[in-house]
Amino acid sequence: MIEFVVVGIVSISASKEREGGEYMKAYIRIRHTGELYDRSCYAAYAGANELDIPVKPYKVVYSLTDNDPKDPVVGTFSDVKVALERFGVKLLPLDYPDELMPFVGRKIWKSTLFTITSHAEDWHVFVKPVEDVKRFHGTVLDKSEDLIKLGGGLEDIDVWCSSRVNFISEWRLWVLQGEIVGLCPYKGRWDIFPDPRVLKAAVAAYHSAPAGYVLDFGITDEGKTLLVEVSDGYALASFGLKSRLYMQILLARWQELTKDVKV
Repeated sequence: MIEFVVVGIVSISASKEREGGEYMKAYIRIRHTGELYDRSCYAAYAGANELDIPVKPYKVVYSLTDNDPKDPVVGTFSDVKVALERFGVKLLPLDYPDELMPFVGRKIWKSTLFTITSHAEDWHVFVKPVEDVKRFHGTVLDKSEDLIKLGGGLEDIDVWCSSRVNFISEWRLWVLQGEIVGLCPYKGRWDIFPDPRVLKAAVAAYHSAPAGYVLDFGITDEGKTLLVEVSDGYALASFGLKSRLYMQILLARWQELTKDVKV
């Protein structure tokens, strides 16, 4: 993965030492074989080492019963969601904040899966779950054969719908404490770059932004730089970002979410 770092490293604002001399630690998932679970866990492990944060491995998230709320948990999206919800943290998807709607450049609306699938005249749209992200990945619904990509299940769910645009290159913009810290290509052509003026304007416009997050941007076949979606910083895949920055983003967002948790 090619990485383009836009600005310098942003330091962690949270102290690594807690009352009583106990130090913060990071819980990172491993496989039953003892290896780190995936590339993102490897990146988090390397980043924690660079930041002098001790690492405690875990195999199953439900085994974490006495971890401190300030200690980040790194693993799959489901792992982190379970760990945060155990502390009473309510997680709401960011997706399309009001401040960033001027940057999407296409029609985006909420519906339900059953509403969309039962009205073929509304197809030729991109569909993705609002909250039930395990149900299916975002996909284009064009024809009846595409319905198989929407997963099984009898329960209706809320979905985002957007009119189709032809993205020929897609990039992930990493933001920590309001500063752009990285830009990575993740799909399509690597040699077609987003407009930096649009990236900077979107970050500046996002006044309700969390401590750590990413903005995914696509470049269309017409050369427009459009916002694909916003993703929260508590459970992101590393996408080749420098390990130190990656761990800083995970940590900053985790501690922001758990700052009011009482133990």
